[in-house]
Amino acid sequence: MQNKKSFWGVQMALISLVYIFAAFKALSGDFSHPTVLISALLLAAHALEIPVAFYALKGRSASVPRVLLLCLLFGLVWWVPARRGVFAVN
Repeated sequence: MQNKKSFWGVQMALISLVYIFAAFKALSGDFSHPTVLISALLLAAHALEIPVAFYALKGRSASVPRVLLLCLLFGLVWWVPARRGVFAVN
């Protein structure tokens, strides 16, 4: 189950929906909405995961911009399956 692209894809889709809803709320001026705050915390936590992701993907010839972007957006939901070979890292 955890080595299936669909398992991780659903999680990425849900995270994307949270980000889209938070962006909608922020653009409408509601910065104190819980979704906006949770999204900001998610982005901060994912930023802290970037060194771990580079370490985990060492030896897989990972593209630096791709790792930075996808790790920032999805965190371990992206780099864990990428380390297992479920997602491409180039």
